[in-house]
Amino acid sequence: MQISLISGLVLRDGERTIELVRQLSDDDYQFEDCLTRRPFVVKRLTILRRLWNQRYKLVVPEGSKDTDSAKASPTEVRIDLNSLKSKQRKEIERRLAYVTALQRAHVSRGQRDRVEKIIPKVARRLKDVKPPSASTVMDWARRFQTSDLNPLALRNGNAHRVRRRRISVILDQLVGEKIRKVYLTRDRHTLEHTLNQILIAAKKLVEQKKLKAEEASYSLASLSRRVREIDLYRRIAAREGIARARMVCRSVMDGAGALFPLHRVEIDHTPLNWVVICDRTGLPLGRPLLTVVIDSYSNYVLGIYLSFYGPGLSSVSGVLRNAIIPKDDFAAGVKLSNRWLAFGVPDEIFVDNGLEFHARIFKSMAWHLGSDLTYCRVRTPWLKPHVERFFATLDYLSLVRGRVHKRVANVMNLDPRKDAAIKFSDLVKGLIMFVTDVYPFEINERKLARPYDLYQEGVVRCPPAAFPLDMDGLRLTTALAKELTVGPGGVELLGLPYGREELLPLHQRYGAKFKTLVKFDPDDLEYIWVQDPKEKCWIDSPCRWTNYAAGKSWNQHQLTRKFARNELKLAGAYEDLMAAQQRLHEHWMDATSHKTSADSKLAARFSGVTSARVMATELNPSCQRAPEKTVADEEVVREKRETPDFETFVMT
Repeated sequence: MQISLISGLVLRDGERTIELVRQLSDDDYQFEDCLTRRPFVVKRLTILRRLWNQRYKLVVPEGSKDTDSAKASPTEVRIDLNSLKSKQRKEIERRLAYVTALQRAHVSRGQRDRVEKIIPKVARRLKDVKPPSASTVMDWARRFQTSDLNPLALRNGNAHRVRRRRISVILDQLVGEKIRKVYLTRDRHTLEHTLNQILIAAKKLVEQKKLKAEEASYSLASLSRRVREIDLYRRIAAREGIARARMVCRSVMDGAGALFPLHRVEIDHTPLNWVVICDRTGLPLGRPLLTVVIDSYSNYVLGIYLSFYGPGLSSVSGVLRNAIIPKDDFAAGVKLSNRWLAFGVPDEIFVDNGLEFHARIFKSMAWHLGSDLTYCRVRTPWLKPHVERFFATLDYLSLVRGRVHKRVANVMNLDPRKDAAIKFSDLVKGLIMFVTDVYPFEINERKLARPYDLYQEGVVRCPPAAFPLDMDGLRLTTALAKELTVGPGGVELLGLPYGREELLPLHQRYGAKFKTLVKFDPDDLEYIWVQDPKEKCWIDSPCRWTNYAAGKSWNQHQLTRKFARNELKLAGAYEDLMAAQQRLHEHWMDATSHKTSADSKLAARFSGVTSARVMATELNPSCQRAPEKTVADEEVVREKRETPDFETFVMT
């Protein structure tokens, strides 16, 4: 099939469809993306090279006369006659001489009479004692021409014929039985022991007249070849277990199956090996947990989320939201040399078997985003190697103070809690600098390319990234869901009252009490979303305790209620809850009190510090919450004084 570089030529470049619009000069051609109509210029030689190396693929309209020829791709066979045996190569040359003689004489393979006249002439030239018949030469010509003139089609079929074993059927069955019952067991017997069991059993068959004496011999080399014919995975699984077989026989292809950016992403958590200190009190908070979304195609980091919440739904929801949104506003408070390019909804998400990934809420997030979920098998970290490799690179960061080291015997180890010197906000900014300016520019030794370049080039070859319809819809998509009862007083979410006049239409339609699905943002409980049970639409419902819920995270609220469980006699008592929050604040934030590592981590969770909140404060300082009062207004006593009268005078 031939191709011409004319206007209207449509090609496929990865997942993108491009169309040739016009020829700009002798060597320059202008293409346009069929979806975005973004123009770009490609050289003629570049177009041809990409067609030849299969990067560009021709798109043929349905019903065209070239449709069948475009679909029929010839089999690519690389021929190396030196790899064949001398006898096979000479036989191919002999047969090729007869076929070539037909072509030179302009004789088709169906003209038997003319073929019979040519065969003796070729035989005399080759000094062939046993020339082939006309039917044989016609068959050679057919095979040669239908295989796109491939000389390997003339190879003798006996060259790759599988030979049958020269042992008796009874001994062959005995060998297979002993291999299965002796060698392929958890006892892990050697081949020598298996051979002895075969010979002993064969000797008994000779005594029983079921086997001849000359047929009862078997060698160790033959047994070794017979065992090697068994699939390696099945062999190791039978002797050492399936887990060991998966470890030995694993094979991760280049790119891990991803064809373009956002085709496949990997999510995982890891505790960082540094103890951070509180921005406000200067006390050590402990080791934060880092949740990462990384692209499998380019190894480019798509999103991060740093918190003390642990590997739960809050961390997963926060990192998905960070991976989807453009990062210009998120990283505005950090001095970066390059843009953080990542944004968009991924096509497929690879996760491990953590409880948070099997939760119904996480699956609902993936369904709302339109992303497929794939769970890796237990103890198979190579199925998501990019995120595991990224975690390994974090150990080479140059941050020394506050670092957690592995305990070594007879070595004086520094206490990282006493040595900690980096604030949580500074750690968040440092990680943003690392994933934007450092890690994407390190050359991947397997791909010999930088993640930044791979991601940037891949975005050009794939369709435009998809986004949720609006930012509030994005928060709604990544919010946590729970089925609650809507009563006359609204919705109560763990003691917090929600609902005002916006819920009146629902009460008029479904009655005073009904159950429905409620969603809430784990980072901000200021308002929730209530679903209409019939219309399936969502209604924003603010919290009636605005001063308490504004900026309050789900984990902060849970810790406050847990601390004041004994005092909360009435469910949702606002005064008791506010008083408990103040006492918990004084308990954790006292800079003079001694705290253990567990106490510090609870203090960090109560403070609600996350990477999203730190960067939101950097972007808009007015969003920073004012320090909470430690003295109530009622406790301040102001002395009343009378204002004295003064006489006035004028100086002249």
